Amino acid sequence: MSTESLSREDLACFTWQPDLDRSDYVLATYVLETPIDPELAAVAIAKEQSMATLRLSAKGYESSSAMAARLVSVEVHDAVVDRLLPGYKLTTEVYPESGINGSMQRLSATIAYPLPILSGSIIQLWNVVLGEIPRLGFLNAMRLVDLQTPPAFLAGFTGPRHGVPGLRAQTTLGARPLLCRSCRPALGLSVEAMRAINDQVLLGGFDAVKDDELTVAATPDAYRERLRTLAAATRAVEQHSGERKLYFANVISDPDASLEQLRQAESAGVDGIIIAPAIQGLASARWFSRHSELPILAHNTVDDIFTRHPRFGVSPAVYLKLLRISGADLVFLPGNFGTGNEDAAEIACAVAACLEPMGHIAPCWPIIAGGKRPEKLQDYVRQIGSRDFMVIAATAVDEHADGLAAGARAFRNACSRLPP
Repeated sequence: MSTESLSREDLACFTWQPDLDRSDYVLATYVLETPIDPELAAVAIAKEQSMATLRLSAKGYESSSAMAARLVSVEVHDAVVDRLLPGYKLTTEVYPESGINGSMQRLSATIAYPLPILSGSIIQLWNVVLGEIPRLGFLNAMRLVDLQTPPAFLAGFTGPRHGVPGLRAQTTLGARPLLCRSCRPALGLSVEAMRAINDQVLLGGFDAVKDDELTVAATPDAYRERLRTLAAATRAVEQHSGERKLYFANVISDPDASLEQLRQAESAGVDGIIIAPAIQGLASARWFSRHSELPILAHNTVDDIFTRHPRFGVSPAVYLKLLRISGADLVFLPGNFGTGNEDAAEIACAVAACLEPMGHIAPCWPIIAGGKRPEKLQDYVRQIGSRDFMVIAATAVDEHADGLAAGARAFRNACSRLPP
């Protein structure tokens, strides 16, 4: 941490100047809580996450202010009475003499980060716009709520290889949502038993089945056999039904193992892969899309450690936008979608991060999962504002009184009842 030399003299270097061009910067907006002067707190973040140090006792080492992040705006909101985090104080100008336990204010701050310090990298972007901000002792709360990426930054990314238009073109969906069941039980079931379950669900009308994120094989041979069996079964259902069907295989593992699993998945003829960016790296979709043409489903395992808290971390919209830029074809909306306990504005922003125009970056599929039921399908369409989404359903299918195929058919029938 390098904010210990911050002073009001630093404001000119780390605040926006009228001769600067916004198209040369990524703009990040934060909601912060702090007991210190709001402007100084925001400037401290800009300094910490860019040049870090301005003054050295040694001469001849002047740095260029072109590398400085710049505070664009600060808007002070309401007072904060509850302490979310234990603060700490350093003997520096950033932490005022009044200490860190005084009255706190909530504020919004937008900071512009120059493109050269981002290196055209999602990982470096994450390192810069989030980085060490959560550990600053004068912040009681911080959430990255918006990220504006200019065309010059997006130019270095291809985004989803398939996305919404690609998968629609490859399937027999028409204009309806994509229906998928997670292969459960995730563990403890033979491959042949899972094949029989998948057959019923796909013949009942679902478009896809996917490995659970926890699905694991005891040996490489067992993994290979699982993929071959389930992929072959998917092709057989296609022949019987006349509809395109998809099987997504889990390749969540250590880097070397994931690469080998990817190769096995391609050889087996699977239709897509499942990765976990919160575990494997925020840019993992970009890496996998460079090594394979398979559609990429970015699973939400561990995501909520970043996105769930309303006052700390990253908004779902920002997180999903980065996954889309990185190359994920399908991403998960927040888990509270459709429960009645969701923040409608936050859901709308998350959906927009998936579907709104973004230059040459294709839209990706938002996924809704967890307790989703066929009788609520019209509500899901209304809330998303589009039929471009995947429903992952297990319980409503598994517990249907007339069996798995009937449970799947209930969702297909609900699709046919959607208004034009």
